[in-house]
Amino acid sequence: MLQIPYEKMAVNWIEPDLTNKESFTLSLPWLSMRIGVVPEDKSWIKDALAHLHANPSNENVQKFIHELKGYPIAYVQPRKWEKFEGKDLQKCPDLTVDLSTPASLVATFGCPIDPSIQEDIIPAWTWDQEKILEKARIEGTDLYDPMSFITYLICYRLEWESGGWLGQDRFGKFLQTLLEKDEKQFFQAIGGISRQAWQVLTEFCSSMEPAITHFVKAKEAVASYIAEERGHHKFMEQVFRDLDLDKDAFPLAGGTRWLLDSYKHAATISPLAFSAMVALFEAAYYEEEEAITGAIKRSSRPHAGRGYELHRKVNEEYRHCDVPLHFASYLAPQTRSHALLTVGLFELTLNVLNKMEQKLARSFDIH
Repeated sequence: MLQIPYEKMAVNWIEPDLTNKESFTLSLPWLSMRIGVVPEDKSWIKDALAHLHANPSNENVQKFIHELKGYPIAYVQPRKWEKFEGKDLQKCPDLTVDLSTPASLVATFGCPIDPSIQEDIIPAWTWDQEKILEKARIEGTDLYDPMSFITYLICYRLEWESGGWLGQDRFGKFLQTLLEKDEKQFFQAIGGISRQAWQVLTEFCSSMEPAITHFVKAKEAVASYIAEERGHHKFMEQVFRDLDLDKDAFPLAGGTRWLLDSYKHAATISPLAFSAMVALFEAAYYEEEEAITGAIKRSSRPHAGRGYELHRKVNEEYRHCDVPLHFASYLAPQTRSHALLTVGLFELTLNVLNKMEQKLARSFDIH
């Protein structure tokens, strides 16, 4: 499959430094790297960088993207219609959800929403839905390549986040400020965060189970993923033990409830939305250390970060960031309604989760 570099990717060649090593920088709204270049690779990498956006089908461009496959820097080019013919793939069922506004989606989706987050529902769509869909449209049809759609949607989501609360690392700064201000309150905040994580990890497997019946072409892949995820809530229980906190003393947030319930319902009505929404639970790529783990390590109980660290390592070992694309490989071309439902669920849910974290910060009088 041909990979297309995300349009916001920028690369700059850096001439030899004092150590006589050459390198280049690669930057995206959500990622910045400096990568050293050995002499034997210089020629093909320079050729790849020269053709990166102008000619992505260039052999060296494809090699370049493959070398960095651990990072979300590109999306799959839509395949030709004939590539789908004769394959036993999951077709999209009829869908009767009103996708005109966020409120109409919530009202017709068929999933209850906690009254506590009703005010967090965005009043109108702001994402460029037509741009996202056009990146995945199969030439000569009104259908969409699910692999193109999901890989582009993940990049688009990361770009959107880069300009908001998460992308500006305000959550990490909130944790650091609270730690410096009042460590006891910091541990309470970690307890509240871990309670949400525990609930997600406790219910994640059961939320996926409807897909075994409704996403039959991928039932073995779904069952395998469920088996890999089972028992992950114990990582959060270790955090509570290490901090001497009672998880039941912390409330379940309405945003967490919506995340799990909407995912379970998506597993019933839309294999495309189900496949894509895995990305709301898994990291898009793996950093050396997450903000929560780093903050706990700077506290008087650094060992309490082990639960988060172990969970990240397990997910990285099994490459759970690749699961959405793997599920998408079982899907036939998708209709506009399923694509719009998926984009809508992403924008709506991410805004709800964003507000949830901001409310947590305000509850500790840190903004």
